[in-house]
Amino acid sequence: MEEVVIVGGARTPIGDFLGSLKDVTAVELGTAAVKAALKRAGVEPSIVEDVVGGMVYKAGVKGNPARQVQLAVGIPVETAAVTVDQQCASAMRALEIATQQLLLGKSSVSVVVGMESMSRVPYLLLKGRQGMRLGADSVEDSLLYDALIDPFMGYHMGVTAENLAEKYNISRKEQDELSVLSHKRAIAAIREGKFKDEIVPVEIKTRKGTIMVDEDEHPRADISLESLAKLKPAFKKDGTVTAGNASGLNDGAASLILTTAKKAMELGLKPIAKILATASFGVEPKFMGIGPAYVIPKALKYAGLEPKDIDYYEINEAFAAQFLAVNRELKLDMNTVNANGSGIALGHPVGCTGIRIVVTMLSEMKRRGSKYGVASLCVGGGPSMATVVEML
Repeated sequence: MEEVVIVGGARTPIGDFLGSLKDVTAVELGTAAVKAALKRAGVEPSIVEDVVGGMVYKAGVKGNPARQVQLAVGIPVETAAVTVDQQCASAMRALEIATQQLLLGKSSVSVVVGMESMSRVPYLLLKGRQGMRLGADSVEDSLLYDALIDPFMGYHMGVTAENLAEKYNISRKEQDELSVLSHKRAIAAIREGKFKDEIVPVEIKTRKGTIMVDEDEHPRADISLESLAKLKPAFKKDGTVTAGNASGLNDGAASLILTTAKKAMELGLKPIAKILATASFGVEPKFMGIGPAYVIPKALKYAGLEPKDIDYYEINEAFAAQFLAVNRELKLDMNTVNANGSGIALGHPVGCTGIRIVVTMLSEMKRRGSKYGVASLCVGGGPSMATVVEML
């Protein structure tokens, strides 16, 4: 069987909600990430045969954002593109689809992109098509309606984190401690320049001139247990989940360039890593955050590996309670997980994160000289995902 390899990757900075990237569309973010990934891989757009994108909030973005990115970067019009939605795993599902296309021989060079601008998500007037009568019709916030409110349980994803905190007896202090750790790691990574090889700066044109955004905006250097303790529960009276121990609403994009080992050799490309396996596993929507605890063992089985073989993990922090519940099950050494912060500190632009964590994982594994790594994330509604790679 053919081997699928990663030959390049890049991501934009992650912008705060209504922050410096608020006027940059998701397609523009995706375009920046893909252009940089292609350049770093040494791949000309003209030879790309497949484009797969992941995105959650597509209202107001126009049709098939992946196709828009494709043509913006100069990939031939004959190449097809598709945009998929698996909520938080959208980008990782895009990665899986592109991998399968390569294994089936339907493509020899593929682009994967995950993108999201949560700052630009519109409001919805769901009954407006029928005409407006006396009084005001209800306006829905698409941020909530199309992702953050669970369609099965009818409540916010934050309540699913509360459910896990209760089930696993996770205290508010534990959650706040993880939040502080995430921010400290992210701030240290920024100061040490660890993200420089991941990030492509985004150019912002203003009336006063052009500025370059080249750092993640969400991490806070001044965070402390004392400041977090002052925050009120955000989703449940007398709860433990707050805005401070949850991931943010953010803007960003990430991209990977995939090909086969044979094609990489033919083109003179240097593979970074080999994709050993991808997997999905569904859990109860009310406990959606626990998904990585079950999908990671499944992915390892597909890869023919055991937990002891894995050197490094990136497991997205949707909520501190969610990550802590997962680690109650997996019992991972925190020195091998999220070394540079995760969703709580870096932010969680939902359609982007599934690839962002792979890009970040590859960079950290290169620094560590690691061999095997796993990237995983929970998903609203329950269908979690994981990807296993081997560094080359």
